Amino acid sequence: MKYDSATKCISQELSRDIATLVFGEKPGLEPISESLPADERRADFIAKIAGCEESIIHIEFQTRYDHRMPVRMLTYYARILDRYGLPVYPIVVYLTKTETPIETTYSSHVRNKHVIAFNYDVIKVWEMRSKMVFANDLVGLYALAPMMPDANIAECKAKMIEAIEQNLISSDAYMCMVTFASLIHPKEVVKNMIEDKLLEQTPFYKDVLEEGREKGREEGKEEGMEKTIIAALAARFGSVSERLSERVHNIRERNRALFDELIKLAVTAKDLGEFERKLDRMM
Repeated sequence: MKYDSATKCISQELSRDIATLVFGEKPGLEPISESLPADERRADFIAKIAGCEESIIHIEFQTRYDHRMPVRMLTYYARILDRYGLPVYPIVVYLTKTETPIETTYSSHVRNKHVIAFNYDVIKVWEMRSKMVFANDLVGLYALAPMMPDANIAECKAKMIEAIEQNLISSDAYMCMVTFASLIHPKEVVKNMIEDKLLEQTPFYKDVLEEGREKGREEGKEEGMEKTIIAALAARFGSVSERLSERVHNIRERNRALFDELIKLAVTAKDLGEFERKLDRMM
């Protein structure tokens, strides 16, 4: 689920430059609600495309191959059409490589009647080239660059830092890039991508610190920070066991100076297992 969160976090930047790739030019996009009728499932990204022919672009991001995607995309199409009454251009972006042939069509025949033929575009990140992304300043795609076959991790990191410093993309994109890189790269490679000064700029990290300060004012600094660390873990990975909560509490009792490191770890750990392993080293 963390990869879903990462794509949603920077969906506008990603989708803007996915659309640029597909259409061959940077279209004007006006994001609209991803909430659709019939159920509560939200699309990843929907926007009206500016131009003489009003239409909608719909983009879904998939971590792995899903054989149900043709039907899913068709149902999205029907619900978007039902809500907005405009033609829809659908796209699926697959993040990780599969050897399975990827369908781009749903068709239905009943007896001798051709009932429907539905098509959508598919973009495979493993067939893209980071050099092309950087050369064309597709900053929205920088977060995906480490997953491309020609990627140089140091270059990807440097390009992302440059784009953030020039305010071309939000600092959230940096942590999303690290998250996506963890899909295919070893842990040590991903660890070396983490830059403290950028991590500390991300809204999530700032929110964690601010929440800790607020709770600290209400309950005492150490108690507030302890609850904030548990809340950050729960926000990223779901429920946190009493055993893990107790371990964080024990660190507070033994070494209060470690709380800054614990907050960084709560924000950057790939999963609860990694958080606990690094916790062991601290204790």
